[in-house]
Amino acid sequence: MDLRKVTRISSELLDKLVGLYERAYAEDLRYAEIGRRRIKRYLKWLLKHARGAFWVAFEGDEPVGFVALEELEPVPEIHEIVVSPEWRGKNLAEKLMQEALDYLSHRGFSRVALWVGEHNRRARHFYEKLGFQPREKAGVWLRMEKRLQGRESTSSRSTRQAVSASESERVSSGV
Repeated sequence: MDLRKVTRISSELLDKLVGLYERAYAEDLRYAEIGRRRIKRYLKWLLKHARGAFWVAFEGDEPVGFVALEELEPVPEIHEIVVSPEWRGKNLAEKLMQEALDYLSHRGFSRVALWVGEHNRRARHFYEKLGFQPREKAGVWLRMEKRLQGRESTSSRSTRQAVSASESERVSSGV
């Protein structure tokens, strides 16, 4: 498995990522984008907002997972983490998440947040194991936050004020 930072997506890679996304969400579509066109648009949105904070895991030439985040102030957000069903349980999600957390820590951030579907038990359990804690609920989404190691914690007021583009977009977590 090879983890690569991606700043541009060729049409071939985009098609492969769409297929990966569809396989990852096949069991539960509640929090997923539906339709190849919408998924492509969403993946392009992720890449644009990630500004270089987008990693894809490859097995040979095939993508098997990816993570995308956005450096929002004061609390950046992990917008999406997707792992192929065939790669679940093989620590790929942990490797992708660690890459994102290390990146943010090196950039000087003290906290990170994400939104997860309130009924997505597998993803919620995964995030809780990594130290994310529920903070607020908006519709069917639950905001979770984590303090990054070695960094001072931002104030709860700053955390509450963090507004994300994801609140008005459909953001999901296909872990």
